[in-house]
Amino acid sequence: MKKLVMLGMSLLMAVSLSACGSNGNDDKTLKILTNSGYKPYEMVNKKGELYGFDIDVANKAAEIAGYELEWVDMDFDGIIDSLKTGKGDLAIAGMTPSADRAKSVDFSEIYYDTADDTKNMILTLKDGTINATEDIKGKKVGLQMGTAQESTAKEIQEDYDLKLDARKSYSDLVQEMKNNNVDFMIVESVVAKELTADNADLKYFPLGVGTDPIGNAMCFKKDSKLTKKFNKAIKQMKEDGTLDKLIKKYFE
Repeated sequence: MKKLVMLGMSLLMAVSLSACGSNGNDDKTLKILTNSGYKPYEMVNKKGELYGFDIDVANKAAEIAGYELEWVDMDFDGIIDSLKTGKGDLAIAGMTPSADRAKSVDFSEIYYDTADDTKNMILTLKDGTINATEDIKGKKVGLQMGTAQESTAKEIQEDYDLKLDARKSYSDLVQEMKNNNVDFMIVESVVAKELTADNADLKYFPLGVGTDPIGNAMCFKKDSKLTKKFNKAIKQMKEDGTLDKLIKKYFE
């Protein structure tokens, strides 16, 4: 979720991007939460503007549903709490639905579920000692806070005697790995591809244990009427080929 270096953004930043090119304050303008620095899903260009697969998906879905979007770029681990407390109407951030998350928010139907791009990978230094899954035993793993990958690491932590180091951004974790403060990271496949393209000293291979993400969905405040409307928009985007075009644009 591809051309920029990963950006670690720990400060809440409002970025105005509209599905229809304006930014009103009526009930047709929705506040949407995201977390940039997650290529190719959410990125920021040199002008400070959000772009990426998720940005295009949400903007188009909102256009179909008849809404405009006001974008808020924030830490990933704060998104669900912000929805719960009314600081946003919906969110899109390469997020995987889970039973635990569904206690707090409602999810749309899956809009992207290619297994080859969403399965968990081990990302580590090329000249390091980790060359197979068994090599992670007793090591320190870097994770982005609040992600499905953090949940997977906790799932296998006891079996592999892992030490967990959760941070706000992937860029921070990559640097910690290069400084030998983290032994490896768990990231989804498409993100691993992007990080190795930007960092020639990194390699990746399948984790092969624990639970892989099932795909990505938008999320909404609990019992939001928006869920049904955006599900209808996502369905239309699947049927008319819009999603396929966006997948080719960012993943092929």
